Amino acid sequence: MALVSVNGIYATSDGQNLTSDSYTNTTPPDSNTPATTTQSLSSEDNPNDDYQNNDYQAAGEAPPSFTNEQIIQAALDVKKFLEGNKYLPDYITINGIQVNQATFLQLLTTTTTKINNSDTTTTTIINTKLPGTGTETTTPGTLTQNEYLTLAQNIQTFINTNNQAPATMSTVFGNIKFQSLIYLYTRALNMHQTYGTLPTYLAVRPWSNIPITDTNKNTITTQDITQTAKDVKNFLEYHKYLPEYITINGIVVNQATFIQLLTTTTTKINNQDNTPLTLQNIKQPPTGTETTTPGTLTQNEYLTLAQNIQTFINTNGQGPATMTSTLGNVKFESLLYMYCRILSNCKDNNGILPELVTVRPWSPSNIPIRDEFFTTPQIIKTAIDVKNFLEYNKYLPEYITVNGVVMNQSQFLYLIVTATLQLNTGDTTLITLINANKPGTPSETTTGGCILQNEYITLAETIKNYIKTNQKAPNGISTSLGQVSYQSLLYMYCRILNQNNLIHDLPVLINVKAWKTANIPIYDKASFTISEITQTAVDVKVFVDANGYMPEWITVGGVFLNQTQFLHLLTATTILINNHNTGSVNPVNAILPLNIVDDGLTDGTLSTDRYVLLAQEIKTYIEQNKKGPNSMTTDLGTTSFKSLIYMYSRILQQYKLHQTLPTTIILKEWNTSNIPIFDDHFTHPEIATTAMQVKLFAEGNLFLPTLITISGVVVNQAQFLHLLTTAALKISSNDNTATYLEKVNLPTYNYENMVSGNMALSDILIVAQRIKSYMDTNQKADGSISSNLGDISFTSQIYLFSRLMDYYNSHHSLPSSVTGIKPWALIVYNLPAGFEVYLYPSNNCNSNDPLIIDLAKRITVGAVTPYDKALSIFNWVRDLVEYEFYYNTAKGAYGTLNTMGGNCCDISHAIVALCRASGLAARYVHGNCFFTYSQVWYGHVWAQIYVNGGWAVADGSNNYNELGVINNWDTGSYTLKGIYSSLPF
Repeated sequence: MALVSVNGIYATSDGQNLTSDSYTNTTPPDSNTPATTTQSLSSEDNPNDDYQNNDYQAAGEAPPSFTNEQIIQAALDVKKFLEGNKYLPDYITINGIQVNQATFLQLLTTTTTKINNSDTTTTTIINTKLPGTGTETTTPGTLTQNEYLTLAQNIQTFINTNNQAPATMSTVFGNIKFQSLIYLYTRALNMHQTYGTLPTYLAVRPWSNIPITDTNKNTITTQDITQTAKDVKNFLEYHKYLPEYITINGIVVNQATFIQLLTTTTTKINNQDNTPLTLQNIKQPPTGTETTTPGTLTQNEYLTLAQNIQTFINTNGQGPATMTSTLGNVKFESLLYMYCRILSNCKDNNGILPELVTVRPWSPSNIPIRDEFFTTPQIIKTAIDVKNFLEYNKYLPEYITVNGVVMNQSQFLYLIVTATLQLNTGDTTLITLINANKPGTPSETTTGGCILQNEYITLAETIKNYIKTNQKAPNGISTSLGQVSYQSLLYMYCRILNQNNLIHDLPVLINVKAWKTANIPIYDKASFTISEITQTAVDVKVFVDANGYMPEWITVGGVFLNQTQFLHLLTATTILINNHNTGSVNPVNAILPLNIVDDGLTDGTLSTDRYVLLAQEIKTYIEQNKKGPNSMTTDLGTTSFKSLIYMYSRILQQYKLHQTLPTTIILKEWNTSNIPIFDDHFTHPEIATTAMQVKLFAEGNLFLPTLITISGVVVNQAQFLHLLTTAALKISSNDNTATYLEKVNLPTYNYENMVSGNMALSDILIVAQRIKSYMDTNQKADGSISSNLGDISFTSQIYLFSRLMDYYNSHHSLPSSVTGIKPWALIVYNLPAGFEVYLYPSNNCNSNDPLIIDLAKRITVGAVTPYDKALSIFNWVRDLVEYEFYYNTAKGAYGTLNTMGGNCCDISHAIVALCRASGLAARYVHGNCFFTYSQVWYGHVWAQIYVNGGWAVADGSNNYNELGVINNWDTGSYTLKGIYSSLPF
């Protein structure tokens, strides 16, 4: 039975428990000297020996063999050693057997191949000699999984044929030398260990590049290529040369491979093909010549060219030096730049390929190449930027940049009026830049007002024709509001395009004011829809609930309004909804109330009729007085201004959720203790559907969601448990009324001490009543509720009643019982079969003692995860329980915690008992250990706690130890005597 050492924790390789002698002696731990770590990677004599048997192989026995897991662990160690020391160890120790580098490469490649084939058989050592010195010619790149698996097979073939490792191996990137191959496959197995699967891609670099970072990305998407195309374009336009290698989301490729990906992506986007791309490593082309003349390619032309490039690459395995186009021969570098610009434009244009692309000869003087035709979205984007610039600085920029092209104000005015005309007709063709000079002295006589859509469309046509005819913008244009200067026109059409961007339509009207600083900014919002106001009501409610106060300014449809203006919109919208009117609401100019009046009301509810009538009174008051009311009188008393805003925000929030006004609304005084007010209510099916979702989430993730969304409303775990238990009790009583959301806080602790089993519905409903009563009384959940299976933790309560309501969701009735109820630890841990024994009380480990349970609660207060609990318990025992010298168990867990002192056996009893009382699996380990400070061997006992999918050592007998780390004795040399659920001595 071999022992496998992993990070100082020993376990049998076949998974069986180890037994101990009937008697053992123990010793006081050392306290000063840290542990000595045995170097598993060493350099020895006889470099051509395959392995040193060190008495592991008897005469006549077959050569040693290793499991995939043992070789993977060695790969992890070698990778870590190499990246820390920048050289490979001469010998590598695997399960106590040393092998040379050549044999290790044989094991690495064989294991990689076996993992790919789902082959779990052991790998036998092949006597492999070290290679001679190899030279490396590799360039940076990325191997696909097929490529490095084929390379692994080629390495194995070489070794089997020559009984020697290869000095170099040929790849598409050049020759890779022996040392780089070892590093490559240690990284492949490291990625498998980390992500549970072999990597799709592996980076290739010359040997001098250590460390090398690999990506866990398993696909290359069109979005990846589009983003990288934009990055390469920006690099080229700044540096005036192409990068030699390109990184695509962690995957390095050469220029030829990148052009294959660029052209493939362009074709895929045109075909609306979102499938991932396949990486093909393509050779670089020779130097090409160029005969192209400046011009443009249409979309059809550059798509055909892309297909021709792909055909060339597929035929030759190499990038083209030049390609023939309608403009002449275009060289490789120009092609790469062109398709980078095509995809960059596509990314900026919401995934739409450009209709044209500019072609220029490859020369630094021609870089950057500007595509001087623009999409409507590109012009709109710049119009918004100009609007924002003007409103911040109070003047227009002299020059304006659209998609990298710099132009003057006349040229930009031409673009924005043309874009407005095309939006009106649905024309999506590109807009070409024209030559136009700066306008002359501005001329204006307007007094301001509104221009309707028909008029500003006619004006746009007039301005466009003027600029084309005169090659400059007009000084001013005559309108129904008088002469409007070119600055006002430019600002007006920027705002028109901004409105189109916001509402996805041209505005019905636009405001016009004389061109002067005091009139900037100009606000254009003429009215607000019910949807806009309702959404803002939801946002305000969420803000108030989170912060406990009302925002000073409120944004509706992109327009800032004060609280009075917003209250006017709220009340007007409530009236429209009640009258089944789908119209919009015009805002009013109104100021805040002059005085603040506090509430003077009794908590209660208002019916729909009452709050709609109140809405009419508030709306009328604001429109007549141009200010908000200090308060309004209701059936419940005097209601303050802010209470009114909060109440109508909640009314519209309920409308948004249920598409109908609530039959009643709760009204309370405006103070932080009354915030939030919950008006949300849910049917049994709504609660049951969410219960099903929570159950599936818990079973898939092994933890509960922190926040839970039910019918669009986000609630905390305690609120959801209240809904679950209330609904269950109502269903059992044939009560089909809705269940209202209540204000319930999370518990201050989460404790469980229960056994697995089944519960009858009657017992479950008793627990439901206890939970609900506790919440109703305390406005918070209880961290533990008693049941016939023991104390059920808060998390288990949620999971139990989610299961109950999930059954209701499927069968429309409650089950007669719920079977297979388990402690939360068994669900979270997903413990291996047979490990449940490490959860139960045992001899001298009375984890079911009420005092130990209470102590465990207090120690783990605030701990969330099993690891947090384990760490809290270990640190508490290690720091507070004093070590005492005597043999074997004398006090047990209770006595040790009562006297706060004990030897290694009793300290382990204390740790194991507290862990099991907290729902954590814990066990005992017995071994013969070498204590580094006293330099003597003693029998010793310590604990292990099951966290994060494995056993963490927990030796609380010495203050220098940590959870998972032992420092006072040598973990590399001890003799394991036994592992127990109950310590026998």
